[in-house]
Amino acid sequence: MTREVSRQAFLRGAFGALAAGVLVGSCRPRAPLAPQATSTASAPRDRDWSALAGSIGGRVILPANGDYANAKNLFNTRFDDSTPAAVVTVVSAGDVQKALAFAATNGVKVTARSGGHSYIGDSAATGAMVIDLRQLPGGITSDDGSGLATVSAAADLDSVQTALAAHGRSIPTGSCPTVGVAGLTLGGGLGADARQWGLTCDALVSATVVLPSGETVIAAPDDHGDLYWALRGGGGGHFGVATSFTFKTFPVADRDVVTQVFPDGAAAQATLGWHQWLSTADRANWGMVNITGSNTGVRCTVVLATPAGEGPAAASDLGAAIGVTPISRDSQTLSHMDFVHYFAGGTDATKPRAFVAGSDIIAEMTPAAAASIVAAASAWPQAVGAATTVVESLTGAVSDIDPGGTAFPWRRQAALVQWYTEPSSATIGTANNWLASAHEAVRPHSAGGYANYPEPGAPAARYFAGNLARLTAIRQSYDPGALMYSSLTY
Repeated sequence: MTREVSRQAFLRGAFGALAAGVLVGSCRPRAPLAPQATSTASAPRDRDWSALAGSIGGRVILPANGDYANAKNLFNTRFDDSTPAAVVTVVSAGDVQKALAFAATNGVKVTARSGGHSYIGDSAATGAMVIDLRQLPGGITSDDGSGLATVSAAADLDSVQTALAAHGRSIPTGSCPTVGVAGLTLGGGLGADARQWGLTCDALVSATVVLPSGETVIAAPDDHGDLYWALRGGGGGHFGVATSFTFKTFPVADRDVVTQVFPDGAAAQATLGWHQWLSTADRANWGMVNITGSNTGVRCTVVLATPAGEGPAAASDLGAAIGVTPISRDSQTLSHMDFVHYFAGGTDATKPRAFVAGSDIIAEMTPAAAASIVAAASAWPQAVGAATTVVESLTGAVSDIDPGGTAFPWRRQAALVQWYTEPSSATIGTANNWLASAHEAVRPHSAGGYANYPEPGAPAARYFAGNLARLTAIRQSYDPGALMYSSLTY
């Protein structure tokens, strides 16, 4: 399975619209350590990569090749120093099978790439074979009669939304336009449709997976049901290589977007009131809180999305629930694709950059929890740049599924908090210290983290909670030789 995760454009280009000028520009410091892929097998001294290259329709790109850097580099430029053993670009499921067989014979770990947005560089792990899925055929096909759509694993979110919109349909996704659908789905998939339609993984009907054994299977509720369960939020790259997904779709509609900026000192009250109001609001309403610290101070912005024509009234109700008058309010009505592109953040969102990020799942949004989030966000040393904290709701359709119904466990919690900053090479240490202090600040209220926003060295239990034991058993069943690389130890 692939492991690219959703870089919400709230944290990149969209913040140009939501918090103009707040985020620092793209920086490219070196990673302190690139992820290492070690194998339990006894690796031969020499691997005959030419034999693999001659057997597949794609290519084998080695460190000596001129296009190696372009082939292996990821969206997060902190991992530009990673050195995978090879990048294998595949053009068929047969290529994937041959690459896996070669890896097993030669004692090399396998990692897969769709969009290349791994937060911790897993899809270019040093020493691993990267199976690059971006040239797989298939693209996006939609069956208007059934309401189903089949999507190639490396299709990017903008392409998926554009293709489906031509049929008046959509699937729940994140906002970053260049994220691959595989990584987003396999880790869960939280976005602006979640309260009404659930997570991306909740829309998954089936997935085609090449297993480490070389067998190709279709995982669905009634066939390889345990694998299907694991694919729905269990993280990417742990069980095999997913090559395509079939989703149930929903009809698109115009939406209002209302952005409200609250005065200094009101961030905790705004966060608490936002959660309380949204928890009982119609599921067609969605919202998120953005708390940004920079050299101009701390700013709290609440963004609300509603059915077309309902935004101003909903924003007034939200403001009353918060109990603080916003200092500014902007409202607009957008078509579905305009809505998608608004949150995608424009062309700047597609540019690689270095970032440090992490997450916490807030179990219950109490006054103390809201205050701890704001305290953590405000602790960013504003003189060294900017950092932002995004709070997204886990209410509505997300909570319709039992916590054990899919591998994604966070079905009864209040909210996801993401911590994010784009440091310079000189402030990497500052960024890491801030992230650690943010976790500590919210620790009494945190249930864990989100698998699509992993952090180096974090235990798997932090992301999968009570579902970890079942995930471990499924992983051992489908990959008994531990061929697939994962930085999560379980």
